[in-house]
Amino acid sequence: MLNTIRSLPYLALLEWLNQECTTRGLVSGGGRPLRFVPQEDLPAGAAYESWIADTGCVPTRDNLHDRYNAMVWQCCPETKARLNHLQAAQLLLHGSVGVRGKVRDAATLWDENLMVLACNDRAEELVMLLAAADWPGLFLRNRDRWHRDWHPVVFGHALLEKFEHPYKSITAHCVVLESVSPQWALIDPQLARRVTTELGPRALHPLPVMGIPGWREENASASFYQDAAVFRPRRGP
Repeated sequence: MLNTIRSLPYLALLEWLNQECTTRGLVSGGGRPLRFVPQEDLPAGAAYESWIADTGCVPTRDNLHDRYNAMVWQCCPETKARLNHLQAAQLLLHGSVGVRGKVRDAATLWDENLMVLACNDRAEELVMLLAAADWPGLFLRNRDRWHRDWHPVVFGHALLEKFEHPYKSITAHCVVLESVSPQWALIDPQLARRVTTELGPRALHPLPVMGIPGWREENASASFYQDAAVFRPRRGP
């Protein structure tokens, strides 16, 4: 799918996406049949998330950011629809002007910058290491568990775009799912159930992703993790 998303000419991409949406019965957060449309179809003054929920139309520009957004809709439609529903409900409740609030902030972090850590079994140790920002424990002492027991899967479309020109300090916001294989069909329903009005930024674990073994050649050396500007200690109590 990645090659299709990246390489198809813009109008052909929209046609392909919409055929997929129809075949699979994908819907927006408002339950409307999903379609990908040119950005200029979004009416002036309309709130992006509300318009998607109400019409099913996803405004899409011809750039990698929006192409990756469309790809995640295809890979994880239940979670994307839940996030859209949550954002639209918050806009209806609070309006689009003024303070966004923690729920909308968290939903945006999910949408743009989320990484799922899918664990084969129990996840207590991984969660503990993330919460403590114990980077040596996470990336060095447990190096052999990455890609065997702990599987990083990128959800956020802005995060995907950052990997076009990777740099050491790329940081994802993580959700840990336990007892699940790293397949979207299995991840999507579990992830969608996490999208509630209790969503908040503090429930997400920051993770400097270039520390993941195999994701950068230099991280084979322990000295890579001594950069405190990237691998920061835990803040607060």
